[in-house]
Amino acid sequence: MNTLRARSNGRCGPLQLVPKVFSTLLLTLSSMNLRSINAGFNIRREKNAAVIRKAAVLISEVKDAFKSRYPYVRTTRFCSQPLIAVNALKPSEIGALVKEIDGLCRKEGINWFCMPIGTCKNDRDYGFISTLPAIMSSSEISFSSVTVTQNKRIDFKAANECARQIKEISKTNRKGFDNFRFCVSANTKPNGAFFPYSWHKGENGFSLGLETIDVIIKNAGKQNKLSETRQRILKDLSKEFLDIDRIARRIEAKTGLRYYGLDLSLAPYPTDQHSIGRALQKLGVDSFGASGTLFLTAYLTNMLKQLEKDLPVRTVGFTGVMYPVLEDRYLTESNDRGLLSMESMLLYSTVCGCGPDMIPLPGDVSEKEIASVILDMSTLALILDKPLIARLVPIPGKKGGEKTDFHYPFFHNTRIMDARGLSLTGRLLQRNQDFEFL
Repeated sequence: MNTLRARSNGRCGPLQLVPKVFSTLLLTLSSMNLRSINAGFNIRREKNAAVIRKAAVLISEVKDAFKSRYPYVRTTRFCSQPLIAVNALKPSEIGALVKEIDGLCRKEGINWFCMPIGTCKNDRDYGFISTLPAIMSSSEISFSSVTVTQNKRIDFKAANECARQIKEISKTNRKGFDNFRFCVSANTKPNGAFFPYSWHKGENGFSLGLETIDVIIKNAGKQNKLSETRQRILKDLSKEFLDIDRIARRIEAKTGLRYYGLDLSLAPYPTDQHSIGRALQKLGVDSFGASGTLFLTAYLTNMLKQLEKDLPVRTVGFTGVMYPVLEDRYLTESNDRGLLSMESMLLYSTVCGCGPDMIPLPGDVSEKEIASVILDMSTLALILDKPLIARLVPIPGKKGGEKTDFHYPFFHNTRIMDARGLSLTGRLLQRNQDFEFL
């Protein structure tokens, strides 16, 4: 779901979001990589140096334990509990807290940090959603999210406010880029490994995100039946997952810090050997987005779910296929051909796909249309009982059909999806704050 940060002249530029070692990582040809080591810790409203230091030490322990098998780790990450749960924290203090965590993470060599808003329960909580532009502008390595579901209830007020803030974030100063670091979540569980949807709960500990698409590509396209391809993939993934889980449990025993689990998801990365679009084409669809894409999405998800059921490994997160449009060349090529739409991305989410992710939209898309997409995504999450997110990227000054122009090596510029100008009515969006499915 996430790409990394490039650097120039020793400092981060406005569209450059990756560690110094990125060029080396990009060329890594190992059969599999650790995508992320995510340390989840509880923070305070100030004076968090000791917390971030402990997280950095834990991350170092994890890297050392995996060094011989997986010498390269794409990103190291820190995630806090929801901001609404930080004792005595006020919305007016968010900017200062973000800057403090930013400085501490940079000092300790942690690439990214996530400070989720959480699930709102009262007027105080809703006040935190309006701080999202400040979270984005106070740090170039910060991420955040808002959860808009609780049990079977969809929080219309939070969805509407998130739509408003997505528009505000798009104007911060980087051509809409900062919405890369924010998502709206539904039905997500704590202690996941991927940003921006991660949120910490409970004991201090860690989780791991993986890169496994190259395993799919290696085993696909060999003129075998899908059932035979599946057996090869299951065999290769089983060995990797068991070995990683075994090492992670040793770290837990050694450090006394909780190992929460692995996210088994297929997360793309901007190289051909880690492209989910290429993987589907190797399996046998003419192009991502053609008829049959839903079937192959389910084919891959079914394998991951079966491994989650059969293997004695701890899991967190989605356990599915991730389709961040702007982060995969094969997806952007399909989008340029008109094969993708908001509706098709929601359709693929029914059999996993994590939701409409990294979708470029016109700058003048309405708040009502954004809120309606959020509600559609949330409905799928609740009715199908699965975690989903929406990461929507309005591009100021751009219209549907025009191209994005991100000067960022690991995004692929693509056609901006059309906004229909049609949505749920404002009356419906504003008068159903307490809606709950039966």
